[in-house]
Amino acid sequence: MDRRSRVPLTGPNGGTEAITARPKLFLDTNVCINAANEVISPREWRKVRQHIGAHYTYQISFVTVKELLGKVSRGDEEHFCENRKPLRVLCDFPRREFLPYPPIFALRTVLGLKTVARRSALPEEELSETVCKAVLDASGKTELMKGVPYPDRPGGRLKFNLDDFDSHENRPQEKHLNLLQRMQKGSVEMSDRTELAEFLLRDCGQVPEKDSCRRLGDALDAAYVFTRNLCLLSNCKEAHLEKRANDWGDIMQLYYLCDETTHFLTFDRKCRNQTQGSTQRHRILLYKDFARSL
Repeated sequence: MDRRSRVPLTGPNGGTEAITARPKLFLDTNVCINAANEVISPREWRKVRQHIGAHYTYQISFVTVKELLGKVSRGDEEHFCENRKPLRVLCDFPRREFLPYPPIFALRTVLGLKTVARRSALPEEELSETVCKAVLDASGKTELMKGVPYPDRPGGRLKFNLDDFDSHENRPQEKHLNLLQRMQKGSVEMSDRTELAEFLLRDCGQVPEKDSCRRLGDALDAAYVFTRNLCLLSNCKEAHLEKRANDWGDIMQLYYLCDETTHFLTFDRKCRNQTQGSTQRHRILLYKDFARSL
């Protein structure tokens, strides 16, 4: 599982050299929940966690943060500490890197658009880390609403409404379900990968040039294949699409695979099954196989 990727770099004389890059890995939501609930034994999780820390650059997906914060938001005050345990699992690595919103990450990684970002008071990676620290330090949702000491800013206080965050971040998921339902009715058709890349660029305020659309579409191969297979399912008039609403999160997770050194660790076989034929499928690692290999 410790595959190293050989990436070209420009040498001192202008030539191209190959060096061994440390692979990257991020966790799916279900891994954090299973570790917190001890579906994964504590002994096994320590072993897996140590292996990840020793052999991978550990990264934290915005989608995983969003889904775990949603779990805390939908719970009551009495179970706040219990409900945030998976978030603690996610953040409990000595070295970690927070990732931005998946489409933003793709535009930065594939097209080099380093300044593209969603609107927020802080850079996305810093915002995610700050919010995670605040939730893990707070006594409950009420204290978060009133304000907690701002991490790393003496005298500052951070107010964070978990319910508002959950509602806001679920809107793309609701739009995704609406689109599937329209496909089922035959009012819209599945776009090809170039058209999807064009939509993504426009949605992020960028000019969709032909070469950029091609490169971006190719780099999002796993996400596109998953989306295409989901849309084919939508053509079935009897399909209960409400059950597929959460697939939006899976598609967003796969955006991170546009980085050729990135791996995704999950319990969800659907991610592997629905990406059959994708060139990025081998970097979707099933947890049980990963743990067994150690």
